Amino acid sequence: MPVSVVLAGAAAAVFLYALARGVVRLFAGQIPEKRTGGIVDQGPQGQKLVFGAALLWCVVMLTALCMAAWRLHPELSPLDAVQSGLCGGLDARHYLDLARWGYGAAEDGFAEQYLMIVFFPLWGWLLRPFALLGADLWLTGTVLAILLTAGGTVLLYRCVWRLTENRTTAAFACAVQLALPGSFFFVLPQTEALFYCLNFAFLDAMQRRRPGQAGLFGLLAALCRANGILLAGYAVAWMILALRRREKPRLAWALPVAGPAAGILVYLLLNWKVYDNAFQFTIYQKEHWHHSFCLFPQAIVNMFRYADTETPLGIYIGLWTVAVILLEVLLLALAAHKLRPDWLLLGLAGVLMMNGQTWLISAQRYALGMPALPCAAGTVLQGRRGRLALLAGLGLLWWIYFAAFVSHAPIY
Repeated sequence: MPVSVVLAGAAAAVFLYALARGVVRLFAGQIPEKRTGGIVDQGPQGQKLVFGAALLWCVVMLTALCMAAWRLHPELSPLDAVQSGLCGGLDARHYLDLARWGYGAAEDGFAEQYLMIVFFPLWGWLLRPFALLGADLWLTGTVLAILLTAGGTVLLYRCVWRLTENRTTAAFACAVQLALPGSFFFVLPQTEALFYCLNFAFLDAMQRRRPGQAGLFGLLAALCRANGILLAGYAVAWMILALRRREKPRLAWALPVAGPAAGILVYLLLNWKVYDNAFQFTIYQKEHWHHSFCLFPQAIVNMFRYADTETPLGIYIGLWTVAVILLEVLLLALAAHKLRPDWLLLGLAGVLMMNGQTWLISAQRYALGMPALPCAAGTVLQGRRGRLALLAGLGLLWWIYFAAFVSHAPIY
């Protein structure tokens, strides 16, 4: 039996185990306590430190990118070298073109404009006013991305603090998130930082019992990236737990479910307005990028075909992608008996949706938008030595991945 099939089968079995644990705990397990914002409100100084630390780390990552790019292209300014020398093949340029020209069924504004409907609109809409003012969109987008990353990290800290009532665990979760290989994408003008911030803004609002705010953040998250719709599923699981605590149902509870669904509906209407086909994006994804939905075990089999240790393609498209999927499933399975079931199921849904692609070349980057992962790491590792070992390992992998990126390895 091929190794890829064995790995895919094992991953599927572990995933189903975690899923079963999550479903059982959601409907019949111990009911998590009702926690709101008070515990976090007692420690604003810690949140300021988290914001500052995240901001500093973003500056360090951007500086590293600029130095590496400038060495390759000394004739350019450091930021221009990053834009032209390192990121010419990334999604960032598409989002900046969308901010300048918008969607179109032809190529009236820029090359391949008709294909850009596959990119969700919120980031382009956010940059559009700056484009109208003639601002440098790369610089503007970079500054916004850094601020959003720092803000999202504070929200992550708040959420994990409430979940665990432990500031050290909350800080550890933040460190894990920012140490993930590929976190340098947070300082590029793409959707990673915005989606990261919106995810945890939604979860923070849910914890504070602010369903209207959660609905708004869910709407924006779904307009930012497709997996924003997963927040609606989280809201349903949250409501089940609330009902098990015998909380009185409120009509406003529908808003966190309706918000993400409305965001996806707006995106489908945008497809229909431009192309007279609400699902035009699926056609371009399949025809141009060879993306179509599959179950993640199939993605493991597909990507394992490219695996070898001799070429960058074999390492970073083959081996690295398979390893990312396996580690995500393993981490969530290890956390299945402790992590709150609504968070656990959100993480498992993320594994299904984000890794369920026939041509999965961005699994590491997609992991940045899965909010349950750092929380699961904080749940699984309780001892200081284990946590330090994980951070050291992530740091090593971060530098390997960064070095490969600046060497033009196939990292997208």
